[in-house]
Amino acid sequence: MLIGKERHKRRGFWALALLWLPAGVFATAAVLFWTVPAAWTPMFPESAATLAPGGLPLALACRRLWWLGWRRAAWAMGVVLGGVTAPLVAGLPGPLAIAACAAALSLPAWMVWWWLAGRN
Repeated sequence: MLIGKERHKRRGFWALALLWLPAGVFATAAVLFWTVPAAWTPMFPESAATLAPGGLPLALACRRLWWLGWRRAAWAMGVVLGGVTAPLVAGLPGPLAIAACAAALSLPAWMVWWWLAGRN
């Protein structure tokens, strides 16, 4: 059973893992709304709950890097790939397309993890 700090770390990971993609898509939509108000409607997703699972592949890959001891690399990979993924998937037509594209864009993180795990 987890106690104290470990339990909060796990809760923090799952909160970040589930919310980074919806937050990025909503932020992209908000920026586009201010620059081109007509672009808001097609980019506004139905709900954050439909987008949340799409961010899990990248978050889990970064968590694997973290477990290998590559903490800075895990954060850098998450920030860079997450920063590229959110604007790219924001205009896609539905949650399944967003999840598929986000999973494909997380492949570099999985490849780095696989390579580093094989070296150890």
